[in-house]
Amino acid sequence: MTSRSRAAALIAMVACVACSGGGDGVGPENPPAGSASWSWMNPAAQGDALRSIWGPSADNLFISGTGGIVMRYDGSTWTRTTTPATDVLNGIWGTAADNVIAVGFDGVILRYNGSAWTPQNSGTTSFLTGIWGTSASDIFVVGQNRTILHYDGSAWSPMTVPLGGGNLDSVWGSGPDDVYATGIGTKLLHFDGTSWQEITTPGTFALHSVWGTGADDIFVVGGNGAAVHYDGSMWSAINVPGNPLLNYVTGTDATHVYAVGSEGAAFRWDGSTWSPMETGSRKAYSGVFAVGGTVIAAGEGGTIHRLDAGAWTPYPGGLSVDFRGVWCAPDGVAFAAGEFGTIVRFKDGAWTRLDTGTTEHLRGIGGSSQNDVIAVGENGTALHFDGATWSPIPSGFGIHLNDVWVRAPGSAIAVGDLGHAIRLNGAGWSELPATNIFDPLYSAWGTADDNFYVVGAQSAALRWTGVQWKLVPIAPGYTHNYHDVHGTGPDDIYVGTELIAGPSMADAVGLHAGGYIYHWDGSAWTIVYQEPVHDLLSVWRADAGHGVACGDAASLLMDTGGTWARVWDLKNLPTYIRSVYGSSANNVFVVGDNGTIARFGR
Repeated sequence: MTSRSRAAALIAMVACVACSGGGDGVGPENPPAGSASWSWMNPAAQGDALRSIWGPSADNLFISGTGGIVMRYDGSTWTRTTTPATDVLNGIWGTAADNVIAVGFDGVILRYNGSAWTPQNSGTTSFLTGIWGTSASDIFVVGQNRTILHYDGSAWSPMTVPLGGGNLDSVWGSGPDDVYATGIGTKLLHFDGTSWQEITTPGTFALHSVWGTGADDIFVVGGNGAAVHYDGSMWSAINVPGNPLLNYVTGTDATHVYAVGSEGAAFRWDGSTWSPMETGSRKAYSGVFAVGGTVIAAGEGGTIHRLDAGAWTPYPGGLSVDFRGVWCAPDGVAFAAGEFGTIVRFKDGAWTRLDTGTTEHLRGIGGSSQNDVIAVGENGTALHFDGATWSPIPSGFGIHLNDVWVRAPGSAIAVGDLGHAIRLNGAGWSELPATNIFDPLYSAWGTADDNFYVVGAQSAALRWTGVQWKLVPIAPGYTHNYHDVHGTGPDDIYVGTELIAGPSMADAVGLHAGGYIYHWDGSAWTIVYQEPVHDLLSVWRADAGHGVACGDAASLLMDTGGTWARVWDLKNLPTYIRSVYGSSANNVFVVGDNGTIARFGR
């Protein structure tokens, strides 16, 4: 987790930029009625994972990824571009911005000439994983089954490699007659300008990535914290503490060497020891690259981070924390909250990261206006935003808070684990009368201080009358996790659910037995949507004829006139789309894992 000082350093970090239509005096946040569609807003990679990085300068970068994409950075903005490839591009390297090579699945090799990507004949169908060279006429590519290819400026040809098993991971050298490849356990392959030979290292686990400052200063890292160093005469073990899975290594000099890997792991070698680095991420890094003193890491969920004054921070468009909640003010200004105290705001056509002063994971967010917003999260965290600054409003409860409904300035209801429901009245929180529920409450929503609903696990559903709690029998005989409640008025309320069990043993199907949307019309609860596979985690209504719901299995639903239907407009959505909210039928936001933010609008 990051420190408070690191959080402060992230003030005004732009998470992504996406402008939408305005006109008629309504501004870009709240577009006028008309034709609307779904679009990705964050991350810039739009759900694709990123693999390898290269660039001639810090303001001219390329990152390869899944789906055959290559991300381009022009010094201010990351842009997702497509190539003739449709599957993963694992490695990328070049000699100049108009001579870039990407390699990947099924022997694909692509060359970028400054304007377009064109395929080259690799002569193999092996899965290619890494690329490095000394010049445009001396390039090495490695891959599956000890495949090594060489490019001499005119054609690719296979190289003779010692027999054995192993899929090669990476390649690097100090010159044309000193090249190393990883991927054969704790051993390495070495090319001396004439032939490839196996060499033994004191590695303690399989080695994945190699980099160095020269022939006498080489670093190799791998699984379980394994790391070895070559000083020109011998190899030594320099294992990384904590046994992390390390995927890649690079550096700027002998005392600034960086290894990155799973679960947001990052370490620096200072010439004598490895030290862990704060990243504010739990996403796996697949690649790290240094140019001109700038260090860039990329990986899972479209993560793109840079090392800034000793701290890893997201690039614009590279934020990939898991978002848990989204809320939108009536004027269209939106807020999303998630891991590591992250809150971003959509205003003036762009998402901007705000300083919250906390690194606690946030789970819910709500408000009465863009200048009156409350976020809640783990360990009783509660924060208030006045339009300029986030400030803590201690709940006094150590439980995790899952959601908050803001009735008016100074008036809110938050719900959390162990059936707790607390009320904000003025400047402080107090506990409402016991719900007699001991399972988590997930959501709260209402129409007045004396008419609001709380829902949660194991069919927990209650309505506060202003005097007492009343049980709400939404689905008698069935057991659901009720994940969200929202409506447009006291007689138009919706609940999104995850079915757990039915009325007979044959129906006791366990978790993830499908999702339902229940509707209250003032007299009865009825099923308006059911699905045997995905669970419904959030539901929001614009009016009686328009609504949006989302859930797991990348599910996104819309009701545009009385019928809920699955939406397939967005590709690469994460498994969990966790929250939906909007200001009108033409301005709706959904958020989820891997930094996902998408919008329905003009």
